[in-house]
Amino acid sequence: MAVKMHLSFFIFATIGCMLLVSVSSTATHVVGDKLGWNLPSYSGFYADWAKKRAFAVGDALLFQYHPGLNTVVQVNKDDYEHCTTRNTLHTYFRGNSTVTLGRAGDYFFFSSVGKHCEAGQKLQVTVPQGSKSSH
Repeated sequence: MAVKMHLSFFIFATIGCMLLVSVSSTATHVVGDKLGWNLPSYSGFYADWAKKRAFAVGDALLFQYHPGLNTVVQVNKDDYEHCTTRNTLHTYFRGNSTVTLGRAGDYFFFSSVGKHCEAGQKLQVTVPQGSKSSH
């Protein structure tokens, strides 16, 4: 009886640890780090920021910005490349917006304020198949 109880406890503890690891393996990426989601000093700033990170399914992007000064629009690739909003998937405008990367694939974002997109306030993130978080 004592052996069964110890074995049951061991199995329960193992399952609990596996669940804890799967829950805590996601990361929150603060877009732009200290700059946040603002007009960058050069057009490749956000591309350079993304290159330094590994993104995984379940990770989150935190766009830090002041409402009224910036927006975050999630668009398709064509709209991203041309800074247009013909096929907007989501619009965030209330400040400090979090977007969860819920699937593998490409994600495209930019600011729809003025000419911010044309000036480089745009971000492409790729989540590879079978990826693991960099956290």
